[in-house]
Amino acid sequence: MKLAIGIAVVGVAVVLIALAENAGRSQPRTFAPRIAVLPNAAKVFVGRDLQFRTALVGSTQTSDITWSVVGPGSIDRNGLYHAGDAPATADVVADAGGGLAASVTVASVRPPKLRHPLLLSTCYEDGTINVWDARTSQLNGAFSVGGQAAGIAVDARAGRAVIAADAQLLAVDLASMRWRASSAVSGSRFSEVALLAGGYIAVTDNLAASGKPGVRIFRIDASGAPTLVSSVAAGETPEGIAAADGGHTFYVTSINSNMVMRFAIDSAGRAHQTGVAQTATRPFGVAVDPVHHVLFVADNDTATLSGSRAHPGLEAFALPRMRRVGNIISTGSGASLPLGVAVDPSEARLFVTNEGLADVAVFAIPSLRRIATLPAALTPWLPFLDAQQHRLYVPNARANSISVYDTHTLRVIGTPLAACSYPTSVALYGGA
Repeated sequence: MKLAIGIAVVGVAVVLIALAENAGRSQPRTFAPRIAVLPNAAKVFVGRDLQFRTALVGSTQTSDITWSVVGPGSIDRNGLYHAGDAPATADVVADAGGGLAASVTVASVRPPKLRHPLLLSTCYEDGTINVWDARTSQLNGAFSVGGQAAGIAVDARAGRAVIAADAQLLAVDLASMRWRASSAVSGSRFSEVALLAGGYIAVTDNLAASGKPGVRIFRIDASGAPTLVSSVAAGETPEGIAAADGGHTFYVTSINSNMVMRFAIDSAGRAHQTGVAQTATRPFGVAVDPVHHVLFVADNDTATLSGSRAHPGLEAFALPRMRRVGNIISTGSGASLPLGVAVDPSEARLFVTNEGLADVAVFAIPSLRRIATLPAALTPWLPFLDAQQHRLYVPNARANSISVYDTHTLRVIGTPLAACSYPTSVALYGGA
C-alpha cells in the first residue's frame, strides 16, 4: 500500500513537472525588435553614390527612416549616400524612431587599377554595382546608378562596362567608375545586353509588344555616352540575348511569342532577321555552342503559369538552320523553372540555372546527358562563364550572393560572395 502511494506521488510529481515544462514552452519567446542597415560591409568609390536600405527584425510595424551621416559625405531621405572626392570613412545612421536605430561604417575608396581581373555584378532592386578583385574575391567597391540595374557586358579593350538600367543604357569607365547615360527610351524597360561587331551594343526591351521595337541598338559616341542607332522588332517580351560569330550575329528569345530569333548586324548598325524557330512556352535564357554549332534555350515555365501547355526544360537547335534537335530535356522537376544557360566549349559542358530548385544542372555536350547538379542559393539567375579560367559565376537573386564554380572539376569554389540587393547579371573585366 505504501509502495502504491509512493508510486502515485512520484507520478503526480512527474505530471506536474511536465505540465510546468509544457506551460513554459507554450509561452512564445519574445525578442526586442531591432533594425539592421545594409550593406553592412560598405565600400563606395570616391565621388559616387551608394544606396543603403534597412531591415526591421522582430516587428511588423512600418515606419519612416531618418537617415544621417557622421563624417564626410552626405545622405538623402531615401538612404542614398554620396561620397566625397577623397578616401575617408563615415558612419551611416538609420533611425526608425522609438529607440530603434543602427549604423554602419562606409569607406570611400579609389577605383582599382585596371591591372587585374575584375568581377562586376548588377543588382536589380537597388541599382547597385558591386566590383570585386576576381583573383582574391575581395570587394573593391560599389556604386549605385539609381533605378533598376539589369544586364551588364564588359568591353575589355575599351575598359568599359555597359549596363541596362530601366529605359537607359549606361556606359561606365572602369578606370574612374564614372558613367554616361543614353537618353531614356520612353515606354521601355531594358533587360539583357550583348556586345556586337563594329562597336554596337544590343539591348532587349522586355516591355515590347509583338511587332514593336524590342531590341535597341546603341553605339558609344565621342563623349562616351551611348547613342541609339536603330531598333528592330523581336516578338512580345524579348528577354534573352546571345552574340555569336564575332558579334556579327545575335539571338533573342521572346517569352510571350514562344520563339527564338536570329539577327545579323550590318556596318550601319541595322539589325536584320535571318532566322526564327518556334520554342516551347516562355523561352528565357539562350547560349551558343560554337564548336558543335548548337543553340540552347531554357524554357522558364511551370504548369502554374501555362497549365497543360507548360513544357519547362532545355531545348537544342542545330545551326545554321535553327532546326530543333530531339525533345525538350528536363532540368529537374516540373517546378525547376530553368532560366539561364552558359556553355564552356573547351570542357564540352552546358550549365542551366534552375530558378525554382536553387541549383545548376550540368549536361555533357553533344550528348546532353546530365552529369551533375551543383547547389546554388535562392533564385539563381543568369550564369556567366569565364572560359579562360573555367569559372562559372551565378548570381543568386533572392539570396543577394554570387556562387562560383570550377567548370572542370564541377566543384563549388569558396563561399558565395555577398552582393547587393537582387543580383541578376555578372560580367568580367580580364585585366590589362
